[in-house]
Amino acid sequence: MTIPGARPDDTFPPITVLGDKACKARYGVSYVRTIFSQAGFPFKETSPDEDAMAVDGDVDFLAAPARVQVKCSSQFRISGKGATWPAEVHWRERWNAAKVPVYFVLVILDRQDRFDWIGHHPAGTDHKAAAFWTRVDTIGPTENVVVPKSQRLTVATLTTWEREVEECFSPM
Repeated sequence: MTIPGARPDDTFPPITVLGDKACKARYGVSYVRTIFSQAGFPFKETSPDEDAMAVDGDVDFLAAPARVQVKCSSQFRISGKGATWPAEVHWRERWNAAKVPVYFVLVILDRQDRFDWIGHHPAGTDHKAAAFWTRVDTIGPTENVVVPKSQRLTVATLTTWEREVEECFSPM
């Protein structure tokens, strides 16, 4: 089977199970999980259809977990100052009710075609993606999520998040 955009040396299964939207959602969570893994923190993913808290999972710190909502898109570019994502009313209500930080992570794919999201070559594997984050548990009732691209999700991000979780339990 010929896959549109595939190079002659690429081998893809003749039938795929997930559609493009589901592939993008799975890729986004997997990308975030790799950053957490690199930092040494476990990620407990919410089971499909059980995301009543409007989060995809929890990253576990020693004091307590932080909640994480992940979106993945190819409609933005990695470069630039920021990206805006529409926040559904029930998401904002759930996030505002949380007693621990809730982070929104936007994974941006620099390629539309899912077969170009990851490049494999003799020296390794490269992702054509980057993730950016913002805290959303204090988002206003009519606000969209504005993700500044100055807040790139990296190993160092988890130090910031852990400190913010610990501050929830500090006396004022």
